[in-house]
Amino acid sequence: MFKENTTVKRRSKGEQTRNQILKSAIEVLASQGIKGTTHRAVANHAQLQLSLTTYYFKDIQELVHQAFMLSSNITAAKAGAAWLPVFEYLDSFNKTQLKKVSIREELREKLTQTATQYLVDKITKERIELSIEQLLFTEIQITPQLRELAHNHRNALLSPFVQLSGYFNNTNAELDGDILLTVFTQLEYRNLTVKPEELDIQYIEQAAYRVISWILQVK
Repeated sequence: MFKENTTVKRRSKGEQTRNQILKSAIEVLASQGIKGTTHRAVANHAQLQLSLTTYYFKDIQELVHQAFMLSSNITAAKAGAAWLPVFEYLDSFNKTQLKKVSIREELREKLTQTATQYLVDKITKERIELSIEQLLFTEIQITPQLRELAHNHRNALLSPFVQLSGYFNNTNAELDGDILLTVFTQLEYRNLTVKPEELDIQYIEQAAYRVISWILQVK
């Protein structure tokens, strides 16, 4: 029993150390880019011995890839969770109701509020993950090993927008969802260097209102 508990504790501590290294790697990637992400830089940021980072990740490419993957999983999970209340609300309407202009106009206001808050939160509270996401899509041009991860990441981000579009247009839900994601992504990246207190929330809200009006086919 003692040996079992000791093994579990060691494993738990090892997992904690590994996660600490990965989280530090994410922050180093966000601030230094791939070239600046070395074992030493990550160890210094994590305030760990260099030998620990090389023990858990002998290959720096593996560490970078795992850091991208962890950040991707965190971002995708948050994106999916952000829209769940909206889907629950939309499910309270039947298909006939969703076709009514008055209902769609009401939904436009709610979806605009949700989208605006979603975008503002990503820009102001998830800047590191957003920087990693942008870096991932940029890096695939010179690092083919990351292409599958980038593809899966984009699909995970796209999924809730396709689901949202499907409530109003089953025929072109994939295309409409892609347009939503593209517009929102550009708003996020464009504001990544803007200080949170200087963020033009009104502009983001107006942009969200326009694209959602188009998705809902409401003037």
